[in-house]
Amino acid sequence: MKLEDLPDPKPAPGQVVVRVHATGVNPVDTYRRAGNAVPKQPLPYTPGSDASGVVESVGTGVTSVKVGDRVYTGGTTSGSADGAYAERVLCDDWQVHQLPPNISFAQGAGMNVPYATAYRGLFIRAHAQKGETVLVHGASGGVGIAAVQLARAHGLTVIGTAGTERGLALAREQGAHHVLDHTQPDYLEKLMALTNGRGVDVILEMAAHINLGKDLTLLAKGGRVVVIGSRGPVQINPRDAMARDAVILGMMLWNGSREEIIAIHDALTAGLANGSLKPIINQELPLQDAPRAHELVMQPGAHGKVVLIP
Repeated sequence: MKLEDLPDPKPAPGQVVVRVHATGVNPVDTYRRAGNAVPKQPLPYTPGSDASGVVESVGTGVTSVKVGDRVYTGGTTSGSADGAYAERVLCDDWQVHQLPPNISFAQGAGMNVPYATAYRGLFIRAHAQKGETVLVHGASGGVGIAAVQLARAHGLTVIGTAGTERGLALAREQGAHHVLDHTQPDYLEKLMALTNGRGVDVILEMAAHINLGKDLTLLAKGGRVVVIGSRGPVQINPRDAMARDAVILGMMLWNGSREEIIAIHDALTAGLANGSLKPIINQELPLQDAPRAHELVMQPGAHGKVVLIP
């Protein structure tokens, strides 16, 4: 990746140009950059989908935002190679969402992929209900923190795992009722003890290549595992799913329909406004340090978001 000067984007009808104040870095950005995402991204292109800033210009027919509004982005214009690692980003109007005044631009840049992914996994794929128990594997990362905050706000009992003392403290601070160190050999036994042997109703799994086989043994009857992240194959025993009438659900954010994504962000902006959602920023780097940001976001033991500042 390298910085280049390009012409400023111009909005067509139904489009919005946002002057970027902060850009969120996500693991999926590294997969696309490395050519490991499907479909592969044609080169050259500008990475990124998550930004926040101020509306600079709007095309005809745009009524949802106006010039000067503080916003965050949930994707970039369909077919555009101009992503969010930039000073300006071009979006369709439905991809731009109001950023409440109590939320910083850096926090706004941490919204789209982490929070929309957590919301879709919890409530659209798993249909999590108030009173159920959810296990969030990797509760100190971007998606994990979002999941903890959302689950707690919706009345679920939240168990979070992390691999460092800092990560465990962060998960607890963000609302996890219980935290477990997944580097300890007895953490699964401790989890089952927390549920009095019943198991959990929902698992949000960020590393299925490591945990999926074990996850199936932790579920209550009718339990659901939502696979949000995996870096390779894994061996499971189908009988563990059979015994519990368990369900394994795959999920990618961009599989959601336009209507579904709009509804998700309506819920997220309400959570930002009422204070139940608050992205946690780990590190801010200048835009030219995007290669370094891609290294940081893939390191184990993540704590919050890595953000680029143009």
